[in-house]
Amino acid sequence: MEIVMSRMRSFGVVSSALAIAAGAMLFAAPGASAASNCRAYNRADGAGVGWCDSGNGTWVVHGYCANAGGVNGPYGGSVGSRNLGKEQASILNCGMGGGAVNMWVEVTG
Repeated sequence: MEIVMSRMRSFGVVSSALAIAAGAMLFAAPGASAASNCRAYNRADGAGVGWCDSGNGTWVVHGYCANAGGVNGPYGGSVGSRNLGKEQASILNCGMGGGAVNMWVEVTG
């Protein structure tokens, strides 16, 4: 009987330790919310910018490039992101004499 009680106490201690560790991991994990409240706009040089105001993740600005020769595309810009307080805009650079038009932002992760 003593052996059974000893094993049950050991099992209880191990179970409690595992439950506490699992709870600590759950509360330590950052809140995962996808990037949201996204918009696309033109920078002063005509490049397209994609930006998301809240959440974490990645996004890409898409759009067409317009210049004297016409409108081409659609093209995708660089990957923008926000994670752990670091932010980076998505940029669609149409080159000299061109500007991004008809833009939209796609949340990718």
